[in-house]
Order: sequence, then structure tokens, then C-alpha cells
Amino acid sequence: MRSLLTLAAALLAPALLLTACGDSTSIADPPVAPSSTSPSPSHPPKRETPQHFIRRWAAIEKNMENSGKTYTYLSLSAECDACRRLARTIRSYYSAGGFVRWGGWRIRWIHIQSKRGSATTFAVRNRSMPTKYRVSTPGPLRRLAGGVTTQLLQLRPSQGSWQVAYKAELAS
Repeated sequence: MRSLLTLAAALLAPALLLTACGDSTSIADPPVAPSSTSPSPSHPPKRETPQHFIRRWAAIEKNMENSGKTYTYLSLSAECDACRRLARTIRSYYSAGGFVRWGGWRIRWIHIQSKRGSATTFAVRNRSMPTKYRVSTPGPLRRLAGGVTTQLLQLRPSQGSWQVAYKAELAS
């Protein structure tokens, strides 16, 4: 039971009771079609907006959970404690013969939540797709239903792109 709770917390981010502060300014966020010439979603475009970064980062998070390969995800989330915990949990499942099968986020909208210095916090409304996982080879197959969530992602500029510094899920 403890591992189920750990995975739920890790996959869906810590459910924090946060009050919305700052403005709710909306940012135009057109969908980004993947380029057929782009070798990987891990390579940023030359001038990447925060909204494009969030979409790219979410695709990398999905890939990390479904493959167990954490390097690229952590390279974009080095300062984020919740992200490092999630990567550790995923790595432990795969090293014990387990796996995660998750359909990722279907992002509905991205709004600026607040700004402080060089950091900007975004509210990201999404539908988290269902998850199937096994924590080890002999472990039972477990499921998470998914659903609509709002994530807070704090971004900081980093070498022409962005870094996730903080990640949390708003309580519904």
C-alpha cells in the first residue's frame, strides 16, 4: 500500500493546498506540431517560449516514465525536488523489473500564475491519462485512473531555454 501511495504522489505530484496568488493572465499558447526534421523533443528550438518548453518538458516526462531513462528529464529539472523524487521512483521500478505505461498529459491551457525575479510560475491545466504500472517483476499490475489536474510549474531561464525549478499539483 505504501508503494501505491508513493507512486500516486510521485506521478501526480504532491497534492498541495495552495492558494492562487498573482495574476491569472492568460498566454496565447498555440499547439506545437512536431517537426519531421527534429531528431528528439529534448532539443529546444532556437528561441523557445516558456509555453513551448512546458509542452516539450511534459513529453519528456512521459517518455521518462515509459522508458525508465531519466537523464534528459533531470537535465531539464535539476532544481526541482519533486521532479528528482519522481525520477528516483521511476528508476527504482525499472531496476526492480517493473514498468510504467502512462499516456502523458493532454494540456488544455497554460496561464502565468506569478512572477518573482527571473522565475515565472505557470498554472498548467491538463488531463493526465490513465497509468498502468508494476513496481517490480513479481508485483501486481496497478492502475491510476488519471483525470483533470492543474499543475504549478516554476520556470527559470537557462542557457537560452528554461529549467523547471518547482512542480506541484493544485488541490481540486
